[in-house]
Amino acid sequence: MTSKTVQLVCPTCGEVTTHALETDGEVTSAGLRMHMNLSGTRRPSVGYKNSPHRSGGSAMVPQGIVVHYTAGSYDGAVSWFQDPVSRVSAHFVVARDGRRVQMVPLPDPDTVGPRDGKYQAWHCKGGNSVYFGIEHEYGYPGATGPADWTEEMLDSSAELSAYLCDLYDIPIEVPLDPGTRGWVKGLGGHYNVPGNDHTDPGPYFPWDYYIDRVRDHSRRLLEAPPSFAFAPSGTQATGASAPASPAYQTL
Repeated sequence: MTSKTVQLVCPTCGEVTTHALETDGEVTSAGLRMHMNLSGTRRPSVGYKNSPHRSGGSAMVPQGIVVHYTAGSYDGAVSWFQDPVSRVSAHFVVARDGRRVQMVPLPDPDTVGPRDGKYQAWHCKGGNSVYFGIEHEYGYPGATGPADWTEEMLDSSAELSAYLCDLYDIPIEVPLDPGTRGWVKGLGGHYNVPGNDHTDPGPYFPWDYYIDRVRDHSRRLLEAPPSFAFAPSGTQATGASAPASPAYQTL
């Protein structure tokens, strides 16, 4: 089937990107679909503290989210991920009281978009190229029972997972049990990733509750997707006016 080139104006950030569109109106470029999803998904509020520990040799191709817990406090984990000697990082760290921070840039679903998609966080060895990592405060010393996973922490983390799942078309499910290793498409623990010997998030992580919260946040994030404007290549696209710089510097 023949295709034509169209331009998309992102109503959130104003960026203009070019994509292939089939003559019958069906999108041929996954990048277009993902950029529409990027703009149609309300982004959670989260700060950014950069970690230098990341790989830039090849782009990350997301297929899942790995749940971790930290070996100490929230502030300690953030500092450790910024320490030049640690050689470890994660995309997000979430505190027991719900505070959260991003530490490694996310890949851009649209390959010509403004995100720097070449980076991978260092959180699960061979899984770094396909998994996002979310760290949760006080795992090793604190998670001795279900009550140690606070509602504030789980809800804050679930919103991040929902955003990632909506943006990168990650299934909101846990396909493997804790005793099984495999390259999951969905959510899983550090203990699931092949080539790793960690046991986090441990036996008390409330997966059923967490997945319910992720699904709930996913519905909320996608409640009101904005409209999009298209124009043939070489013409002026219409839509929201572009800001001076991209609106999404983090997340």
